[in-house]
Amino acid sequence: MRFTWLLAAACWTLAVQPAWSDRVVLVSGGSVSGDLEESPGDLHAPRRIVSPHGVIELAPEVILDVEREPPALAEYRDRAHRAALNLTDQWSLVQWCRENSLYDEANAHCEQILKLNPNHLQARTLLGYQKRNGEWKQREDYMQSRGFVRYQGRWRMHQQVQLLEERRLIKEAQIEWWVRLKRWRESLGTPHEQENEIDFSQLRDPMAMDGLIRLLGREGNLKLQRLYIGTLGNLEHDVALGFLMNHSVFQNNPDHREMCMLEVLRHRHPLMVERYARFLDCYDAGIVNRAADCLAALDYQSAVMPLASALSTRYIVREFRNSVSRGPYEVNAVYHYSRQAPSPFFDVVGPTPSYRMKSIDDVLAASQRNHIVDWGKNENVYMALRKLTGGCDFGYHTANWKAWYTQQQVTATPIIQARRGD
Repeated sequence: MRFTWLLAAACWTLAVQPAWSDRVVLVSGGSVSGDLEESPGDLHAPRRIVSPHGVIELAPEVILDVEREPPALAEYRDRAHRAALNLTDQWSLVQWCRENSLYDEANAHCEQILKLNPNHLQARTLLGYQKRNGEWKQREDYMQSRGFVRYQGRWRMHQQVQLLEERRLIKEAQIEWWVRLKRWRESLGTPHEQENEIDFSQLRDPMAMDGLIRLLGREGNLKLQRLYIGTLGNLEHDVALGFLMNHSVFQNNPDHREMCMLEVLRHRHPLMVERYARFLDCYDAGIVNRAADCLAALDYQSAVMPLASALSTRYIVREFRNSVSRGPYEVNAVYHYSRQAPSPFFDVVGPTPSYRMKSIDDVLAASQRNHIVDWGKNENVYMALRKLTGGCDFGYHTANWKAWYTQQQVTATPIIQARRGD
C-alpha cells in the first residue's frame, strides 16, 4: 500500500482548506480535495491528485469514489481569485454566485462585505438580518419561516437537507460494503478466510453494487469474475442490470461479454430490445455487431425493425501511410473502443464516455479533420435477423426484412367482424 505518514499529514492539511475541483473519498472514510489526474488505459496505476499544497499519489484500491464539482465552481474560483477585497468586486461576486446557484459561496462573500461595511443593506438582507433598535440581528425564525433549517453550520432548504442525509447514508453503506468485500477478498487462502466469509448467493443489497464492480475491475481470477457478475445480476437494483447490459456489448473480451449476457437473460424482458437497439446507431461497427448478437440472444421479433435499419451502416475508413523508418502507420485515426485488445481483466469503465453512444454524424461533426466515409455490411446484424425470423433470408435488403415483420404483425392481429344488426 502506497500510504506513508506524509500522505496522512497531507490529508489533514487539505481537510481544513477550501474545496478544490475534485473530492476523492477514501476507503478509510476520509477525503482528499484537489484535481484528480486521469490515468486512461490502466486501472491499476497510482492516481495523482494535484492541490495547492503539492501532488499526492494514491493507490486505486484506497479510493472509494470521486465527486466531481459542478463546472460553475471552477469559474467561481477563478473569479474569486481575481476579485479585489472591496465592496464593488465582492458584491459582483455575490450576484454572480446567486445567478449560478452557488448560494453557500454567495453567503460567504456577503459575510466578507459586512466586514468591509457592517451596514451594507443588501448583504444583511441576503443573510437574513433585520434591524431592531438600531442593531442588526439575524433571526432564527426568519430563516425558518423561509423554509431553511440549520444543517452542518449552514442554512439549507428542508429538501436539500433530506437529499444530503440520504446521500450520506448511501455513501456510508457503500463504504461499509466495500470495506467488507475488500477484506473478504484479501483473506482468501489465509487463516482469516472463514471469519470474513460472505454468502454471495443470498446477497441482494444494492448498496454492495459499487464494491462488487470495484472488485470485478481488479480481479484476474475467472471464477471470481463469474461470482461477482452473477451477484450483480442478483441485486435488487436496475442500475446493476443496466451495467450488465452495457458490458454485454462493451467488453472486448468475449468471455466477459458472455458472462454479462447470461445474467441479462435471467431477467429477459421485451423492453430490453429498445436499450440494445440504441447501440445500433453507434459509429463503431464492432459495437453495432455486438449489440446485434445480444438482440439475437434475447429472441424478440420486435428487434427485426431496428436490426433491418442497421444491416448496412456508414463507417470511417482507416487511412494508412508508409514511412521508411517505421513502416505503415495510421493517419486521421478515430477512437474505436472495440478495436482495443482483449484483456483478462474486466474493464469496468468501458469506452470513453464522450464516445460511448455517438453516431457517425456526431463524430464527423466534432472532428477537425476530413475523413473518408463508406458503407459497410454488418454480418452479425444479418445473422441476428435470420435467427429471429426462423431462417428467412432476404440478404441485405432492408425493405424486405421490414416487410416481413409488418406482415407478421398483420397476420397476428385478430380481425373482429360485427354481426348484422349490431
